[in-house]
Amino acid sequence: MYNGLITEENHAAITKMLVEAMQEMALSRNDSIESPVSLSLFLLEMGVDDPTVEDKLVKKTVDMVFSAEDAMKLKTQDFQREFARISPLIADEGSVKYIVRWIGMYFVPKVYPVSFNLL
Repeated sequence: MYNGLITEENHAAITKMLVEAMQEMALSRNDSIESPVSLSLFLLEMGVDDPTVEDKLVKKTVDMVFSAEDAMKLKTQDFQREFARISPLIADEGSVKYIVRWIGMYFVPKVYPVSFNLL
């Protein structure tokens, strides 16, 4: 029984329920490549359970966009190659598009227009 405390006995069940609750909230907000809701949840659903990956993806994206001669010429494959170095689980184009769009929407506005070239 959950009484507001997380114990060794209920930790797994509570964690499972919290992840399910987050999935339900993302679903209710129409989570998609065009309108990403949660990068952490997206990565977790892909099998990425290293909490440092999200920060590394943000840093790499910012580095790429700000160091590019013309950021609008960056392609999905450019990000795909760099993201795969951070985590081999990030391999498909859809994942790259979701990640770059999310970063542009919630962290670094300069990335947002770049994300449209990837769609």
